[in-house]
Amino acid sequence: MTDGERLGDEGVRLGPIQWAVVTRYPVPAGLFVRLENSGEKAFMDMVSVDDHSVCCNPEYWPDPGERIRVRRLLVPGLNEIRVTRRESALEGLVRGFPTHHFAVPPGLGPIERAVVVARRDEDLLVSLVESGRVCTLLAAFISDDPAECAKKNWPAVGERIRVRRLGVWPGGEMRVSRTMFTHRPVTPSPPPGFFACRDNRASKSTVAYTRTLPEAVVGRVREVADAVSARDWDRAAELTSGNRLGWEDVDDFMTTYGWPPFTPLPEGFEKDMHAAPLHGGGNWIDCLLWTETERPSDVEISLRITPAPDDPDHLNTAIVRMRAIGFRHPGRHDQKPRPTGPAWTLPWM
Repeated sequence: MTDGERLGDEGVRLGPIQWAVVTRYPVPAGLFVRLENSGEKAFMDMVSVDDHSVCCNPEYWPDPGERIRVRRLLVPGLNEIRVTRRESALEGLVRGFPTHHFAVPPGLGPIERAVVVARRDEDLLVSLVESGRVCTLLAAFISDDPAECAKKNWPAVGERIRVRRLGVWPGGEMRVSRTMFTHRPVTPSPPPGFFACRDNRASKSTVAYTRTLPEAVVGRVREVADAVSARDWDRAAELTSGNRLGWEDVDDFMTTYGWPPFTPLPEGFEKDMHAAPLHGGGNWIDCLLWTETERPSDVEISLRITPAPDDPDHLNTAIVRMRAIGFRHPGRHDQKPRPTGPAWTLPWM
């Protein structure tokens, strides 16, 4: 059961965000962490590590000793403490992000040949044949067979092996894996026919929830989207606060992934808008912007709309994300701000 499914249960709630330290891996089930404030032990199952299925693989789990932000899952009747690290839960999304996104993290590279250049205590150093870049191959990811991960069975120095680049870890270390999709294509591609209809981006329950949004919320989405589409940054600034992107970043993203000129949202734009409830009230809303040519474009704007604590009739609105969804132009996926983590970090970033 995923976090999204789990949080959809009536009895499950999101607890506070806390800092924790990773203690050990009971692979493949998940990992244990120690909560810093209380010292309590908590368990994170593998589907709770990340919203993206690729990043739930052990290669992308945080290292033992690493300090991470987690959110407690309040599950009635469960004796152990459960936590999640999914970005959606940290954002306060009760049922996960409203739309599906199948872009492969850019840090995950193609299958490459590498040469073992050194054997260390807990890992190998390998040199990629094409680029000459020296990378780290952890012992656990030498083989799916635990016996082959024993040091006596490691590949010898000078041996050529097949690997796949994973991304760049803090400090600049690039890691590779010998087990992750090195004998077949990367599999988080969408199901057949996914790109045939934009409605496939959201579940039926998400669509049903979106149709219940108050008129004031839908109207705010239209106001912000129209101001952004018109590049009326003064008006957009009046309507929003706490944005995670500057106006130049927004403009650059629109120009890169849309086909200007952008236009106001038409009647019925709600068909390409999807919402999910936030813990504590309010909504996260994904909405496609429109252009004269594409109608709608591949550019999606994400808004966080919440009632003001001292005035529930006033809506606090923030632009929290922009994405290129790859429907008009398959394969063109991007997101700003990009998710954090090695899978999303490239060597030149």
